[in-house]
Amino acid sequence: MDSLGIDVKLLVAQLLNFALFYYVFKRYIAKPFSNFFNLEVEKEKEKERLLEKIKIQEEETIAKEKLMLQKIKQEESEVLKKARSDGENNKKEIIASAKHEAEEIIERTRRQIGDEKKQMTVDLKEQALKMALKIVEKGLNQFLTPEAQRQVTQNILKNYSGEKK
Repeated sequence: MDSLGIDVKLLVAQLLNFALFYYVFKRYIAKPFSNFFNLEVEKEKEKERLLEKIKIQEEETIAKEKLMLQKIKQEESEVLKKARSDGENNKKEIIASAKHEAEEIIERTRRQIGDEKKQMTVDLKEQALKMALKIVEKGLNQFLTPEAQRQVTQNILKNYSGEKK
């Protein structure tokens, strides 16, 4: 091997150095580095798992929010429908009440007008009678004696009283 330029002692020394280096590297450097690397890989997996869990929770929260918003909109719609319905019912009740009151007022006014008309008719008849009596009295004063006037007046009053009843 000398002819090839290989020194056996040097080769053995290098093999021993390599074996010693391999042993030290494996025992003191590779194993802790491997443990460190494995820990980092596990931490990374844990981070990914937590991120996935957070993402799922976030999606669930978003879904719950959407559901709640939908529910709120539905409740809002129902409340608005109920309010509109109640408003319409109140409007109808108010209109019906106003119509009823108007009808009562109209009926009361008609009765009052009828009563006033009757009273005016009675008053008009009385005034006509008084006028007629005055006309007759003036006419009779000129042509009849006081005794005859009294008898004619009593006769007219009897006839008028009979018509009144």
